[in-house]
Amino acid sequence: MLAMAGSVLDVCAYLSGVKESDLAGDQRGGDPREIMRASGQFMGHGLQLALSVLLFLGAGAWLDSKLDTGPFLMLLGAFVGACAGFYSLYYHIVIEPKLRKKDSHE
Repeated sequence: MLAMAGSVLDVCAYLSGVKESDLAGDQRGGDPREIMRASGQFMGHGLQLALSVLLFLGAGAWLDSKLDTGPFLMLLGAFVGACAGFYSLYYHIVIEPKLRKKDSHE
């Protein structure tokens, strides 16, 4: 379990752009606040993904009950929520860092 916690910290550090030497709990020292900030940021992205799926799933289920259409709109809502959540996750993890890096070079 401890090895897995180290790999999670490594992934968070890699995605947030934290240098390897700045990892929390690293024998070389570093700022644990930075890795906690990055971990919280990525946990927030995961929560956003889950809530978007649940929100659209619930809206689809509610519309199904009002329109008597069976599970069609519920499944469509879950799919739309998953697509919206994954796009948001992709934007924050892939596109936004590239834009920040591009802006810092100019």
